Amino acid sequence: MRLVGKSVIVTGASRGIGAALVRKFASEGARVAFSYFSNAQLANDLERQVRAAGGEAFAMAADVSDPAAVNAFVAETLRRYGRIDVLVNNAHQAYEAKWFEEAGWSDFQREIDTLVRGPFNLIQACLPAMKANGDGTIINVGSTMALSPRLRHSFYITAKCALMGLTQALAIELGRYGIRVNMVTPGPLDTAHNAAYPPELMRRLGEETPLHGRQATLEEVADAIAMMALHEARVITGANVLASGGFSIA
Repeated sequence: MRLVGKSVIVTGASRGIGAALVRKFASEGARVAFSYFSNAQLANDLERQVRAAGGEAFAMAADVSDPAAVNAFVAETLRRYGRIDVLVNNAHQAYEAKWFEEAGWSDFQREIDTLVRGPFNLIQACLPAMKANGDGTIINVGSTMALSPRLRHSFYITAKCALMGLTQALAIELGRYGIRVNMVTPGPLDTAHNAAYPPELMRRLGEETPLHGRQATLEEVADAIAMMALHEARVITGANVLASGGFSIA
């Protein structure tokens, strides 16, 4: 249990990577606050599962693109736990893939609001508490599509590339406060976001993954993200850690 006494925020955690992260951080002894967008049932079930396993967690509905909702979520975390040590910006909603000429600015705006404005809101809300601690860890969840673009995802790729820019800029700016900012980039995963894609496509993407010729599991990605919050990673900042089994460089 390497994170006892630490308080962690994970956004978009009712399922997928986020849910795996809540379980992972709680298993390491951290107190976990996690947000969800609309699925209260899944979030409440996860909260109960963590507590039944001896961990500590609470769920709260929050649209990360809404500053008021984010501020309320962070305030509740501080009320319950008294501090914020780790922030993981993971929230995202599934979307319909489109060719660029079929897309509207609303498609770009939606992704920017979630993947750039969301982390902006969370980081600004958590920053005073992290500065008061004299340290902190911010981890943004990336995408291999920002490194190896695929057709019909221009709006998503654009937003994830912007998030990488924010990660590197803040690593430089916030280092003076002892705050580290990194990105962890998974490869293709078996998540609800990808459920609409043909099984044959997902199988092929797994075969294209150099390490073991398979997709990583949610738990393996959660392990990689949690690793960045540990003391052993204390000098790593501004990095993009590829938790993709080599998919993005194949």
